[in-house]
Amino acid sequence: MTVEINGITFFQTNLDYQEKHTRKVIQVTPAVRELFRQHQVLTHLKSGRVRFPLETTIEVSHNVAIEPFATFPVGNRLYPMGAFSYSRSELPINTIVGRYSSIATGVSRMGANHPMDRFSTSIVTYESDSAAINAYRNQQTSEFTEIAESQHLDQPVIIGNDVWIGQDVTFSSGGLAINDGAVVAANSVVTKDVPPYAVVAGNPAHIVKYRFDFATIQQLLALRWWQYDFGQFSTVRADDDIGDFIDKVLALQSAGQLRVFEPTPLTLTDFLR
Repeated sequence: MTVEINGITFFQTNLDYQEKHTRKVIQVTPAVRELFRQHQVLTHLKSGRVRFPLETTIEVSHNVAIEPFATFPVGNRLYPMGAFSYSRSELPINTIVGRYSSIATGVSRMGANHPMDRFSTSIVTYESDSAAINAYRNQQTSEFTEIAESQHLDQPVIIGNDVWIGQDVTFSSGGLAINDGAVVAANSVVTKDVPPYAVVAGNPAHIVKYRFDFATIQQLLALRWWQYDFGQFSTVRADDDIGDFIDKVLALQSAGQLRVFEPTPLTLTDFLR
């Protein structure tokens, strides 16, 4: 079963969009550590050992759906991630990552946008759960009403399949889609969606080239090779020319030798049992 989020098709089952930062704090127990091992969700890039110590806590997004062979080598936040992807950065809890994607260190997202068309850019016009604002309200009689709007939330970064995010990349907080096959160069500041197979760089990030020609990109997007686990590519070599790769996968499809990879993901329900 597939799901489309921000124009990107994902193959993870039980995947859902989550705008807000809703999460559950889970204490790490022997049973929780065993969940990582059973579902083959990794927490080291070079080892199968679970790195979360007992009695510490992890933050699990309400929509978490993590496929086997996804890796979280840093931080304590768990969000949806597809097979064979990893992030060396601790991303916001409402992030979604597809399959075969690679995220380097130092990747982050800007804080929430402040409204510039109101009398003030201060949080007094839109923040309802600020400790400072609530402390003031507890001491003073206030008839002023803030208006919280979704546009001022830290909206999700949706990262597709076969995406490479370089070191020290910064995403804007307005919500972004990094489409399948895209590459974001190191130190870029990304302020808008990145098209499929585009290579972007700079501040603000702009398209410097595409990984392949237009016709090849269209073939790859139609092929959606990431719907398969790579172990089925019996005739493919890692260094094949892109045209040869496409031809070989198409031949395997035509021969009925490929089955869509549909593993059972690790979900919040598993942690709460």
